[in-house]
Amino acid sequence: MDLIPHITRTGYDVSTLVAARKLLFVGAISVCIAVLGLLLWFKAEMFNNVGPHPSNWAGYDALNFIGLFSFGVFSTLGVSLLYVGTSTLACIHGGILGLILMGMLGLVFVVLGGLGAVWGSETMQCLAVFCTGSTASTNRGGRPEAGVAFRSGLGLAAFLSFVPIGVVILFQAARRVFGVDPFWTGHKGRRFVSDRFAPLLRFLFAVAFVSFWAVVSLYMPNSLESFLPVRIARNARMLSSHNYTLCRTEPHTYTCPDLPWSWIRTRNLVINDEVVLKAYPSNLIFYGYLFVILLTTALIRSFRYGRRFLKRRCPVLRDYTYGEVGFLFLTFSMIVLFFLYWIQGHNFKQRYTDISNDTVSSERWYRSMGQLAVAFLSLSIFPVSRYSVLHSILGTSWESSIWVHRLLGYGALLGIVGHAIGWYVRCFELGVFPQGIFSIPAVDPPGNRDDYTIPLITLTTLFSLVSTIIFALEPLRRRFYELFYYAHIVTFYMLVPVVLWHAASAWEYFLPGLTIWFLDWLLRIYRRGSTVDLVSATASGSFVEIRFRHGSLGALPGQFVFVNVPDISLLQWHPFSIMCEHEGYYLLYIKSMGEGTWTEKLGKLVCRRGLKFKLYVEGPCGRALDINEHQNILFVAGGIGITPCASVYSHICDRMALGLRSPTPMLLWSVRDRELLLLMSQLWQGGDLSAVSTSSTIEEAPSDRIQVFFTGGCNVEDGEYTCVVNERMDIFDRIPQVIAGKDPRTVLLFACGSPVLVELARSVAHSLGVDFHQETFLL
Repeated sequence: MDLIPHITRTGYDVSTLVAARKLLFVGAISVCIAVLGLLLWFKAEMFNNVGPHPSNWAGYDALNFIGLFSFGVFSTLGVSLLYVGTSTLACIHGGILGLILMGMLGLVFVVLGGLGAVWGSETMQCLAVFCTGSTASTNRGGRPEAGVAFRSGLGLAAFLSFVPIGVVILFQAARRVFGVDPFWTGHKGRRFVSDRFAPLLRFLFAVAFVSFWAVVSLYMPNSLESFLPVRIARNARMLSSHNYTLCRTEPHTYTCPDLPWSWIRTRNLVINDEVVLKAYPSNLIFYGYLFVILLTTALIRSFRYGRRFLKRRCPVLRDYTYGEVGFLFLTFSMIVLFFLYWIQGHNFKQRYTDISNDTVSSERWYRSMGQLAVAFLSLSIFPVSRYSVLHSILGTSWESSIWVHRLLGYGALLGIVGHAIGWYVRCFELGVFPQGIFSIPAVDPPGNRDDYTIPLITLTTLFSLVSTIIFALEPLRRRFYELFYYAHIVTFYMLVPVVLWHAASAWEYFLPGLTIWFLDWLLRIYRRGSTVDLVSATASGSFVEIRFRHGSLGALPGQFVFVNVPDISLLQWHPFSIMCEHEGYYLLYIKSMGEGTWTEKLGKLVCRRGLKFKLYVEGPCGRALDINEHQNILFVAGGIGITPCASVYSHICDRMALGLRSPTPMLLWSVRDRELLLLMSQLWQGGDLSAVSTSSTIEEAPSDRIQVFFTGGCNVEDGEYTCVVNERMDIFDRIPQVIAGKDPRTVLLFACGSPVLVELARSVAHSLGVDFHQETFLL
């Protein structure tokens, strides 16, 4: 049997070529199913029957609905697979053919976006937000307004998503031709972020961004079905009132969004006859919360003491910093006020008038719980952006914000379950339970027969609950992370458009976070296309050392990157800490996590192929540590957790060698793998340490900046290491000894390792009153 893999001339395994073709095939089939589904949906009567319509008219049937559901499931999935498959084939073939494939892919996206502009011409002619004052009618023969609204909304979404994606892909193709990255030029191109005016500019941009969406939400219709020029203009002219007679007799001029006993009421801000900003309480609460978060955090972080204060652990809630506690308090307060308005003060569907009050308790509860779910879902999008400007303003990072995303996800789950239970109760009260839950078309009442979003959101929610509850369970997520991750992504792609179309006012809270996520996603696509040159790849035991050159990465010490090796998997990207050597050169240390894992396959690939494989890198991610915030930094590492510690430690030593202002670094490392000890020997070889020794006990060890505690079961006698101690590290004893005599207010304890080690280090830091920072990749 031939054990030598078949490799293409561009360095890819033939199996990678086969995998790319399979993805391309599955993606093409998915897109075809989506297109056929959309065509089937467009056969519905709502797109072709002007009326008049009978009282039980729905505008669609079960077959049309199947088409819509198929489009929702397969459209984004197919487009994603087509992109991955085509871009991989372009890289495999290389040269002119690869360039042609990338160019064609970009042009296809741009053309599809252009077709979307044609479909959405009714709204695109004024770009939606500028449709105030429009008098153009959309009630044309053969195209009822509901059908026009769907086509227009779909076209607008296609234009705003496909055109930017196509442009990014075309820039990738241009970069291949000219070999220059116009947007990312390494460290020199990154100096601007350290400029004294950069924080202010980022803050002003964020305020302007939030202000834009806040203002738009005060005059645009609350439903996407009304995103047509004449409806947008009419809504912009409407006045909020508490005269319920006017709202009943002149519904196109006045709206009564609040109940008479509401604790807070909508106010009008008249700009001119065509634009009246209606200060809805729910919008003021939501956007006010965003402004408070931005303003207070930016103000506190403008002072050195304030930055350190936000990072300090709260003595009452030791697992959280003061900044995190403040965030939780503000978020909880906003959610409570938001929910109180909807449950107590909002006039749903204008049911309350001067002559009637058709609202019932169960309906008020399920609608309010739905709005609560929307609020949680909207906020949960913000933390998952990896390169968001908000991270730099708030002093956070993607990996340190995952717990926020998870917590808000649980809140959304609570709202969704509450919304569903309330809906079931209402169906039971009307005698249509359980048939009213899954009926296609919807049962009227409690729903409307022509509201196709009710059965659509029901099916989508069931799928999302499975991926959120079952796959997100700790044992399953750890064992089958890829299954959880991709089910999570598919659910997101399905849920967002359905929620936006189903839930009144959802777009007002969703779009800010969704816009940031989409821009972040475009940046990730662009960075993934950068050229990576492998310099060396070494496998030693269960560890792999990879050295590569990436001229436009611009990573800083303490940051990490996502790594993809197509010969192992086209879809899997894994995070690893990165060590910066010199301009454009970087090191990765990767530990095998067991048989059958991605990391174990990487080790075998390196042993088998050496440098003959392709590596893709996305990053840098994470927030670089501000080393000048403290006078002393003590690194506590366990095993492979040495990588971020070593990166920052080496950077500090380099600065000290140049005579630059730097803190005093100290390192405690507990390690049991001899191979890793050898790989990391550059930390003390030719460095700043004069004493090199091997000791059997801690009492015999000299007081050096680096203390290595080897627990591999046998003594280390090579004489190559600085103070290697053949015993376990006693954190409670050693850390106080190392920082003895130093002012606790000047010390930062930087920990990375197993959860047990990090938790012990946190306890010691809390007891000593020193600042604490942890690195983690447990997602």
